Amino acid sequence: MRQGDGVTGCQGDRDEKFLTPRLPVSPSPVDVAIVGGGVAGSALGIVLARAGIDVAIFEREARFRDRVRGEALMPWGATLAGLLGIADALPESGAHPLPIWQTYRDREPLPPYDWRPDSPSGDGLWGVNHPGLQETLLRRAEAAGVSVFRPAKAQRPDRDANGTFHMPIEGQDGVSRISARLIVGADGSESGVRRWIGAETMRDPVKHAIGGVLVEGFDLDPEASHIGFYRGGASLVFRQASGRARAYLFCAAEDAERMRGAGAAEAIIETSAASLPEGTFCGVRAVGPAAFFPGADVFASKVAGGGIVLIGDAAGANDPTQGQGLSLVFKDVWELSQRLLAMPDWGEAIADYARCRSRWYEPLRAFAMWKGPLFIGVGAEADAARERAERAQERDPGLWGYGVIHTAGPDGLPVNEDARRHFLGEDFDE
Repeated sequence: MRQGDGVTGCQGDRDEKFLTPRLPVSPSPVDVAIVGGGVAGSALGIVLARAGIDVAIFEREARFRDRVRGEALMPWGATLAGLLGIADALPESGAHPLPIWQTYRDREPLPPYDWRPDSPSGDGLWGVNHPGLQETLLRRAEAAGVSVFRPAKAQRPDRDANGTFHMPIEGQDGVSRISARLIVGADGSESGVRRWIGAETMRDPVKHAIGGVLVEGFDLDPEASHIGFYRGGASLVFRQASGRARAYLFCAAEDAERMRGAGAAEAIIETSAASLPEGTFCGVRAVGPAAFFPGADVFASKVAGGGIVLIGDAAGANDPTQGQGLSLVFKDVWELSQRLLAMPDWGEAIADYARCRSRWYEPLRAFAMWKGPLFIGVGAEADAARERAERAQERDPGLWGYGVIHTAGPDGLPVNEDARRHFLGEDFDE
C-alpha cells in the first residue's frame, strides 16, 4: 500500500469477458473492500488504486439495469469529477454536456442561462446515462488494478483482535472469505451495510414526488436542459449522448399516485408536452421504464462505525427533485479518499469524514426542503411564496450560497432558520 499527500479537516452494457465468473476459494487480502460497484464504489476504487492501495469491489448485479433515477450531474459535481481524475469517463459513458439551462413559462422560453461563467472550473451540467456511467467506471476501476468480483454478494464480516475484517462473499460457486483492513459501504439508498454499523435508515416526510421515463423523438435544443412549469409542478428534459433523454415530472405526491401504473409513461409525456413549447414533444415515445418515486431524503443515522464507512446513497441520498445526487456521490468520494491518502490512521480518517459529512450533506437536504414547495404549491399563498423567492434572488443572487449551490456546491453553507428565511425572501418583507 502506498499513501500520498492530501488534505484533511472539514473542507451501457459491458463485455462478457469483464464479468468475473467466480470467486477464488480464498481471495487475496486487500487494504479496502468496497461493497457496491456503482458510481460511488467504482470512483473510490479508481482513486485509491491509482495511489497504490489494494482494493477489491464486490458488486451484486451481473449487469446494471436501466432504472428511473436522477441523471443530472451539476456543475460542481463535474468539477469534482475532474479533481478525481474521472471527468473523461463522462463522454465515454454516454453522458452529454448541457451548458445551457432553458426555462419556459406558459410554454414560452425565458432568456437562457449559461452555467459555465458561474462555475469555478468552467463546467456546465451533464445529462448522464446512469448505467453507462456505472459500467464505464467499473471497467476503469479494474484497469486501475482493482480486483472486481461480479456477481458477488458481501455478507456481514467478523473482525479479529488486530482489527482485520474477514468478510464472507457469496459467489456463483458458493461462499468464500476475504480479509480487509477497511470496508466501505457503497451499496445504495437501501444499503445493507448500514445494518453492519448499527445505523438506522431515516426518511424525511414525502411532500412531493418525481416521475421519469426515457424518451426519444423530441425537438429541443440539444445543448440545453429544459424545464417547463405548469400549475402544480414542472417538467424537465435532460438529453444524453445517444440522442435520447430522461423526461421528469415534479409533482405533488397525490398527483403521482394518480399517474402511477401502466399509463405512467404516457402521463409523463403528455404533461411534459403541455408545459414545453408547442410541437416539441409531438413525436416523443417512451423507450425505457417509467416510474414515480418519493421526493425526500433517505439517509443513515450514522455513516461510520466499527471500522466500516458509508459513502454515496448508502450514507445519505438527497431528494432527487434537486438533481444533486451524483454530485454528492463525487463529493463523498473526494472527501473520504483524501483522508485515507493523507492519514496513516484510517480509524481517524473515517471518523473525521463522518464528523464532516454534515457540512456538505445537510445544506443539500435543507435546500431540497425549502425549494420543493416552490415547484408544486397551488393557490394564492403558493403564488406569493414563489414571487417572494424570485424577488429575493433578484436582490441577492448569492442568497448566502444557496443561490449558487448548483455551481459552487454546498460545503459549509448555513443550515438554520435565518438561512431558510433569507433563501425564501421572508426577511426582505420585514
